Amino acid sequence: MFCSACGTKSNDDNAQFCTGCGAAFPAGAAQPAAASPAIADTVPDGIKGWSWGAFLLNWIWAVGNRTWIGLLALIPYVGLGVAIWLGIKGREMAWKNGQWQSVDHFNRVQKKWSQWGVGILLASCVIGLLIGVGAAMYESRSHSAGDEQLNAEMAAILAGTNDSQASSMTTAALPAARTESGSLDSNADALPMPLDTVAGTLSKVELQNGQNGVALNERLLFSGDDAHWQKPVRVFKLPDQREYILMASSGGRGNSCETLFYFLIADRSGVRATPEFGTCSPQGTYTQDGGKVTLTLPMMGGHSTIVFDGNTVREDGKVVDLLDSNDPSQ
Repeated sequence: MFCSACGTKSNDDNAQFCTGCGAAFPAGAAQPAAASPAIADTVPDGIKGWSWGAFLLNWIWAVGNRTWIGLLALIPYVGLGVAIWLGIKGREMAWKNGQWQSVDHFNRVQKKWSQWGVGILLASCVIGLLIGVGAAMYESRSHSAGDEQLNAEMAAILAGTNDSQASSMTTAALPAARTESGSLDSNADALPMPLDTVAGTLSKVELQNGQNGVALNERLLFSGDDAHWQKPVRVFKLPDQREYILMASSGGRGNSCETLFYFLIADRSGVRATPEFGTCSPQGTYTQDGGKVTLTLPMMGGHSTIVFDGNTVREDGKVVDLLDSNDPSQ
């Protein structure tokens, strides 16, 4: 029986006082029908019906109501069927498996389970909706940022090109970086002149001593001792409308050196020259990778590697500085 004051259950039907609060039991009080196994096995009116708590919370509800067969809801592919079955038969099984004070007590507890089940379902839907909206907003902002970056890049490209280049961009993509390689021989590969370049026309003009020198648009480039030996060997074209013109020179100047090289960097404003470099060999190989040109020239005991990036000449990793001894204008 149960104490009417605090609800504590007493297993002693003959007890006179409550073990929880000390209140006196009424004379002749008996244990309620819910404690009787024979009565517990029956299902009174008001018990049967659909249980949202059992359906929505399934295995959690099963543990709370000691309906262990509901743990089958944890099995993949079987869980939905078990949840539906618990929704239909759960209240009956919970009544038989539990000890309830009354039908009213049972319904109050099951109502709490249903409220929790529906509340958790609604909260899950709200959270899922918020996550979906947040993900959509994040993706939209990412696309917007990408579009802004693309627009900025296009604006920078258009700002750095002339009107004709800007109009051609609507119909053609920017040229890809040029890549090529091969061999060279200044004695056999001299380019014919006049030679058209992005800076103008290279040609031979007569020097005061009666010999020829290289001129750009009929203006003499150099008039030094090596001027009449200088000649173009190969032109390397770049996507940015510049050109590297590999020039050969005797490099002698009183020494037994057959050939030295230097670059003319040509653009629409004119040309400028790098220091001379080389191993005195007229032969070698070249590789162009975009704006970088690498020359490999043989030498005693091996070879020398020259790398030019458009600004600096490096010979075997060391910067070649402009000196009187390697100035192509001297």
